[in-house]
Amino acid sequence: MPYVGARIKRIEDPKFITGSARYVDDMVVPGTLYMAILRSTVPHARLLRIDYEDASRIPGVVGVITGLNIKVENRPRNFPMAKDEILYVGQPIAAVIAEDRYKAYDALDYIQVDYEPLPTVIDPEKALTDDVKAVEGENNLGYRKTYRAGNPEVEFSRSDVVIETKLEIGRVYPAAMEPRGLLAVYQEGRLTVYASTQAPHYMRKFLLNAFRDHVSDIRVIQADTGGAFGSKMFPYPEDYIVAYASIIYRRPVKWVATRREDLLSTYHSRAQIHRIKAGFTRRGEWRALIDELIIDLGAATHGYYLADITSTLISGPYKVRDILVEVYGVRTNKTPLDQYRGAGRPEAAFVYERIMDMAADELKMDPIEIRRRNLVTELPYTNPFGHKYDSGNYLHLLSIAEGYYRDFERRVEELRKQGRRVGVGLSFYIEQNNFGPWESASIRVKSDGKILVIIGAAPHGQGDATAIAQIVADELGIDMNQVEVSWGDTELIGEGFGTFGSRTLTLAGNAALLAVRKLKDRLRRVGAALMGINYEDVIYESGYVKDTKTGKSLSIRDIANALTASVGGTWSYGVEPSLEDSAYFGLSNYTYPYGSHIALVEVTEEGLVKVLDYVAIDDIGFVINPMLAEGQVIGGVVQGFGEVALEEVKYDNDGNPLTQTFSEYWIPSIMESFNAKWHYLEEGKSNAPLPTKGIAEGPLIGVLPALTRAVENAVGRRITKIPIDPSLLIK
Repeated sequence: MPYVGARIKRIEDPKFITGSARYVDDMVVPGTLYMAILRSTVPHARLLRIDYEDASRIPGVVGVITGLNIKVENRPRNFPMAKDEILYVGQPIAAVIAEDRYKAYDALDYIQVDYEPLPTVIDPEKALTDDVKAVEGENNLGYRKTYRAGNPEVEFSRSDVVIETKLEIGRVYPAAMEPRGLLAVYQEGRLTVYASTQAPHYMRKFLLNAFRDHVSDIRVIQADTGGAFGSKMFPYPEDYIVAYASIIYRRPVKWVATRREDLLSTYHSRAQIHRIKAGFTRRGEWRALIDELIIDLGAATHGYYLADITSTLISGPYKVRDILVEVYGVRTNKTPLDQYRGAGRPEAAFVYERIMDMAADELKMDPIEIRRRNLVTELPYTNPFGHKYDSGNYLHLLSIAEGYYRDFERRVEELRKQGRRVGVGLSFYIEQNNFGPWESASIRVKSDGKILVIIGAAPHGQGDATAIAQIVADELGIDMNQVEVSWGDTELIGEGFGTFGSRTLTLAGNAALLAVRKLKDRLRRVGAALMGINYEDVIYESGYVKDTKTGKSLSIRDIANALTASVGGTWSYGVEPSLEDSAYFGLSNYTYPYGSHIALVEVTEEGLVKVLDYVAIDDIGFVINPMLAEGQVIGGVVQGFGEVALEEVKYDNDGNPLTQTFSEYWIPSIMESFNAKWHYLEEGKSNAPLPTKGIAEGPLIGVLPALTRAVENAVGRRITKIPIDPSLLIK
């Protein structure tokens, strides 16, 4: 049976199930020092003095680092540590390096910090006025861009029905199961960094840029990583501080965040406000959109691109072409903002689907029908801002979704007769993924005939090793157990980009496929030489090279054994004795999966949201392993439920975070979780050799508007902000 397309259990799981995985905190190197970070407890202040003399006297404390002077573009004040101005609660001020982790944390209590409080900016809309500075001497408006297509003002003035509203998407914390951590090992002028990361090659690049005058090279090894969701992609202050400490003290240095530290310092995400004007005809045709998008960047500006992604996908899968989006990226005294699962696409979907539902209500139209009238019907299609939607059949998928939606409507009628507050919601979304430019793969035959595949991407829980092993085993026609997939070490493969943007299987998977095809040709050439026959007379078939004339054959293992059979002889076969090849693969366009989510929910008298039934329908191109894809869907849907009903990073008016632990920041537990039914199509294939598209982020994109509409339908109140205010839900 071919492996590709089959539901194969993950080959990565045994070590996690048995507890033998090795995370950063499990790694022990002789002579390791431990780092603890003194973090700001005030949101905004002038930093006047740091006195760490008492901390330095504590037995076991090796040193204290303050004011690290390394240029870090777009980070708070462009430095890893606060030097003269504190910008948010949780910002690193000092780092203690000690022989023992507990001594390092104890020493933090002996550091005295003198500061002068400054006014804070917390509300992003008030930040736009620039009355109070989030960063002294700088404009609060850290990013500004206009996206214009067509003539939206004219089309808006001609519209029969106008929707005006303000939509808000709350600030969230990625909440990976494993907090961030690093172990840096300095040895003989080189630095080896073991990291909880999703992009080891990228980490090597930014660390080497910072420390190239201090070390000859940096090797980054991805430890087993307990989740990331985008939060372990870009550089953090602690990355630089740990590396610097290892270099100056010439010893291994380890730092692993506590959960509270992680919640305060890991980049937050979402945090968008949209002031919307949308114009429709009486027939429900969407004619114009004018949007003021305010994104709360926190104390740095590196997350601005998320608003760009949202803006350029704000039309979603619909034909509206006259659009104006004014983007305002504002600084506030909060933890900096950056990507999280979906990275700008969930925000866009929340906006265009809320608009669709509001227009349906205003026009008294069926929500399926208004979407049908506006959906793109001919693909490929270039949206108003240049995104070329590649392939698929939106109307067909919507017709499947309609069947589930009508069934849920009937169930709502029956449940409401029992006095229960229930509702149904539907969303239709489009995703942009496979951010490039390319990904790499290397394949080699080991001396025992087994196949080693090394990819430049860096999976951290997605199951990509299983899917890539399926691809390689099928192409070679061998047992999948003979294939090993490795990644996450910058010295194993020259370059790579990492795992993000639902890209790994399409880019790294196809790179592996191309490398295997090169290897098959190499096996033919080497096999022909070993058998003393012409290359043209040899075919490759199911793990063997065969002479088409005599039937003589050699297995992959036979060839590998022949190349390493003896030491001291000569090689006179006229071909290179290599069984190793590499390939790189990139796409000339992004891929655009799409789907529809249908939710049936109940809202209790106490205001709790319970999902009674849920269906996700996706077209993600060719599906390598439906079990892996389904796992992504179920996880993404529950994660999205958290954003709609539970999760929000909150600050008081003075800038103090109110959600510093999981007691205040609620994520879905087993009590709130539910199973989502998944239905998939394969009509919209990519133009890759294996025409996959990607599924990791789509499930979360579709869930936000579907669940919001279902809750709105249940309580009969307009909802314009997520997470939903519990006061709107209490009967």
